[in-house]
Amino acid sequence: MKPSPPARYPHRVTWSVFIVLLLFAILFVTGTASELPLTVASHFDAAGQPNAFMSRSGYTRFVLCMVVGLPVIVVIILTTVYSRATDLKLPNSQYWLAPQRLDRTRSFLVAHGVWFGSLLVTLACFVHWLELGANRQQPPHLSSQTFAAVLIAFLIATAAWVAALMFAFRRPVGE
Repeated sequence: MKPSPPARYPHRVTWSVFIVLLLFAILFVTGTASELPLTVASHFDAAGQPNAFMSRSGYTRFVLCMVVGLPVIVVIILTTVYSRATDLKLPNSQYWLAPQRLDRTRSFLVAHGVWFGSLLVTLACFVHWLELGANRQQPPHLSSQTFAAVLIAFLIATAAWVAALMFAFRRPVGE
């Protein structure tokens, strides 16, 4: 039985999700910016009290950089590094970096990096959503509990992302 050829466009869903999330993030931020006051409470202390302010346009540019720029830069770096990697610190690296598996390993790592980019887009959108809510109140106030919940959810998702990476590179049974 002949092995099947590699997929022509591996990880199409992974990249599609990332691009759709980026487009959503752009629309979300630009579509909600007008709801913000002219001077936006942009940073809050542990008690939820504002301690830094920005103009609406400055805040919008900054958030667009966070929801689009940062994830895109992370994905570009990970894609560049992983698509050329020949020596990585992976569990069972001799097995996974063997010439017959190297292309698949690289492809998986690139896709895994793109999923992390999607996670960053999602986090940044949630933080913007929290900022919107905080600035609707007079005086502005950020719920520390809600922010902590979002941060904990992100950390759990990141831990799951790392666990999935480690699980993917376990040694196959019988090898």
